[in-house]
Amino acid sequence: MKKIFIYLFLTLFICGNVFAGDLNDYIKEGYKITKETSSQKQKTFTLRKGNELVLCFVILHDYETRCFKP
Repeated sequence: MKKIFIYLFLTLFICGNVFAGDLNDYIKEGYKITKETSSQKQKTFTLRKGNELVLCFVILHDYETRCFKP
């Protein structure tokens, strides 16, 4: 399951989806965090505003955030 998630993330990342600089930008735009999952290496946030969905991944050891709209 973990490998499938990683492959899905990499596929979506490479396919040229819309990327944003920061999780806080989406929160300021009115998106609400609907789900948060955590592991030792990363946190995953699912944000929603109406019908729009945004996924944000925070890599903990680099403090890097990557968000995209699927």
